[in-house]
Amino acid sequence: MRKFYVLLAVLMVVSLVLSACAQTPVATEAPTAEATAAPTEAVEEVSLNPYLGSNKLDGNGIPPTFFDDVHIRKAFAYCFDWQTVIDDVYMGEAIQSKVLSLPGMPGYDPEAPFYSTDLDKCAEEFKLADVDKDGVPAGEDPDDVWEMGFRVQMLYNSGNTTRQIYAEILQQNLAAVNEKFSVEILGLPWPSYLAAQRAHKIPIMTGGWLEDIHDAHNWYQPYTTGTYGARQNMPDDLKAQFKALLDQGVTLVDQDARHAVYQQFNQLYYDQVPGLPVVLATSHGYEQKWVSGRVMNPIFSNIYYYPITKSGSPDDTTFTYVTITGGPDTFDPALAYDTASGEIIQNVYETLVFYDGEATDKFVPQLAESWTVSDDGTVWTFNIRQGVKFHEGGDLTPSDVAYSFQRGLLQGGYSSPQWLLAEPFLGVGNDDITMIVDGGASADDKETLLKNDPAVLKAACEKVQAAIVADDAAGTVTMTLAQAWGPFLATIANGWGSIMDKEWVIENGGWDGSCDTWQNYYGMTSAEDPFTAIMNGTGPFKLDHWTNGQEVVLVRNDNYWREPAKLQYVKIVEVGEFGTRFAMLQAGEADAIVVPAEYRAQVDPLVGEAMIYDAEANTYKAAQPVCEVDTDKLGLERFTLCDTPSDQPLRLYYGRPGLQQDVILFNFLIE
Repeated sequence: MRKFYVLLAVLMVVSLVLSACAQTPVATEAPTAEATAAPTEAVEEVSLNPYLGSNKLDGNGIPPTFFDDVHIRKAFAYCFDWQTVIDDVYMGEAIQSKVLSLPGMPGYDPEAPFYSTDLDKCAEEFKLADVDKDGVPAGEDPDDVWEMGFRVQMLYNSGNTTRQIYAEILQQNLAAVNEKFSVEILGLPWPSYLAAQRAHKIPIMTGGWLEDIHDAHNWYQPYTTGTYGARQNMPDDLKAQFKALLDQGVTLVDQDARHAVYQQFNQLYYDQVPGLPVVLATSHGYEQKWVSGRVMNPIFSNIYYYPITKSGSPDDTTFTYVTITGGPDTFDPALAYDTASGEIIQNVYETLVFYDGEATDKFVPQLAESWTVSDDGTVWTFNIRQGVKFHEGGDLTPSDVAYSFQRGLLQGGYSSPQWLLAEPFLGVGNDDITMIVDGGASADDKETLLKNDPAVLKAACEKVQAAIVADDAAGTVTMTLAQAWGPFLATIANGWGSIMDKEWVIENGGWDGSCDTWQNYYGMTSAEDPFTAIMNGTGPFKLDHWTNGQEVVLVRNDNYWREPAKLQYVKIVEVGEFGTRFAMLQAGEADAIVVPAEYRAQVDPLVGEAMIYDAEANTYKAAQPVCEVDTDKLGLERFTLCDTPSDQPLRLYYGRPGLQQDVILFNFLIE
């Protein structure tokens, strides 16, 4: 099937190039000597983008600047249908994304202006456009888009049926507004799709994002000044407006003040329409009813096992979670950047602060007993908890904390999450240690980094060490930021903020803490990282064993600094085939499993009680019995809640918005 998609893509591209380059046919004759002679003047070759048809506004294509007209972007917005996505793609289990930020974040505003499906307004905006830039609106200009029409291709990555449906919605609605409007849909293999994005060749595309930290900055930045803004060829003046708001918002610590700034951002994004946020899928997760205490915080990497207990199961000492294939990449907190690795790290290692239950915007002490921040928001002082031991027996000290953060920043590399810590410490835009060495010229390239002046390399390390200072006698670590950073606690509460035992790291082949050697450890890959397969944390569980491709088993840390976990073992088992996972759930061999949306109809009849998300309280309501399930219905209507306990075995968590969304993006200057 993949070969078929590739062949189809090639044929469509070739056909478009041929149609765009076709000339009026002439009678054929035998060539004369003059005709076959070399031309006296060179003919300039014109490179045409195959996704733009004729590459001009003639009814058979679009010009490269088609989407730099705000009325064109607004017209496409009014022609999109969010409800079809919610009903047909997500089976009623999604909500429209009205702004880029997510519920609970600064900037999230249900009252913010947003676009909704309106084909009349779609037509109005097309008539206001001036694609040929002659100063006459298209509705009054026979040579502009309303009378001429257009033909353009909308691309998606092959196999992503959701993004294909986005394109089909626009294709159908634009044709309904004006039969001269033609959107052709083309799927490309992922590598080709990504390459075309980076080369600025795709006219209209879909960009997806899964947040790194639960903060508005991590949503606003990628879609304007960051990854996707660059791929859209966003004009410098518009990007500058977004950057000014981003820089202001991220350096404010007061959340109300940040919210006010991001409201301005929302208005600018709505007015200029660089993209269309689509929907947020909502939760639909299962567990056996004998499970208690699970905290359903969407920012967690899968499950945090410490608070969980079991009662009445075949084995109350062990929690078995059956997931899909594709397990951990590395257990090094400084390098791990995937959910499977993060799940193990958050249960074995610990951070200075952690999330307060299921709240995504509140934090509680973990390895830091308390902390203070200076009035200007740049100096953070953490009081490190005493009496905490690592699993291998070492005592936790402030020096371990400082070393862990220093090591992460210096190890750097864009395959790691360290860019999230680099900007707070090194300055906005300095998202890797190489930025303060050679302006990023050696980013992800250790060989090039090693060619730099040793004095410059040492100075970069000393800058990092000066920003993160341990005082073992006082029991504190002081962190001095390059500027105030609103989401600083959210940044260090995740796995890459985990604390490692400095002596143990050095003994096992890690950085020795010297500014003369750090460059030798830069850009580490999981294959060469000595901490990919071993762990030594302070958390409630220890690594028992990891059988790559099969399972990870954790065992309780009986010397945990808090009360030990109730579970003795955690087994995370990889099973690729859903039928096997489902059978394990039915037999009681699994406490929870991964269930893709297309298989929910098989599992829902086993739901005996449901915990429904309350958006106003930002929490799940108490469990309520489910007395009937109708899989022909969509959304919450599928479940009939009642007061009579059910003997069905599963508990359902339903309705909380997720942390991933797609945005349909317009390319302002298609190359």
